Amino acid sequence: MSRLPRAAAVHVGEFALGVAVAYAAVGGAFALTQALLPMLAVAVVMIAVAVAAEVHWGPQATGLVAGLIATSLVAAGLFAIFSLLIYRLN
Repeated sequence: MSRLPRAAAVHVGEFALGVAVAYAAVGGAFALTQALLPMLAVAVVMIAVAVAAEVHWGPQATGLVAGLIATSLVAAGLFAIFSLLIYRLN
């Protein structure tokens, strides 16, 4: 039996974990502060953690890194746009 399905399942699980951690961190920062700069700072920290994990563990952490980076950027961007939109409409 090939090891590819197990490796793919591990990467998918790592990706899901990275998404959950990044969304909780960025969303939590936004919920606690209701400000853009602390939320963006948390997103930058999450990206730095992801880069450090990729450098340290290499290909074994690819799923985790992809989940952290993508979700940090998307969540920070969406929260920033929504808050600016609400501010503009108010």
